[in-house]
Amino acid sequence: MDLYMSPSEISEIIGVKEGIINRILERRDAEIEPYLRVVSAPSKEPGGSTKPHIQLRIDGLAPLIKRLSYNIPTDDIIENLSCQIIDITHLRETCAKLESEKQALIDENDELRERVESFNIEKESWSAQIEDLRNRLVEERSKSWVARLLKWKN
Repeated sequence: MDLYMSPSEISEIIGVKEGIINRILERRDAEIEPYLRVVSAPSKEPGGSTKPHIQLRIDGLAPLIKRLSYNIPTDDIIENLSCQIIDITHLRETCAKLESEKQALIDENDELRERVESFNIEKESWSAQIEDLRNRLVEERSKSWVARLLKWKN
């Protein structure tokens, strides 16, 4: 997981317009400054130079939200954050459920492999018995009717 987020990602998470987030980040407030980094990204225009982009480290979200709350109704921020928490909780539960299903499938797969192995061993045993019976049948066919009759009387 990347520890830094762009203003558009922050906007998506907390539900505040990207322009407002950019203005707060560009002010370089002393409380937010330690969480910022500037990265260069290629320009969208062909032949253009690289353009610097501000990114915020994840643990800088709290001071950013504090600064945003001075200008934006906190109800909107709280509602969006609570939706994010619900999503994260749901994803964790789903992940835990999928992990347990994965383990059950691994166990079932191991059991089925063992059964296949035992069936293969049993098949080899039956194949050996069939081959032995075929050989004996070929021997019996190759004998004359007199030899078979004499064998039967002994």
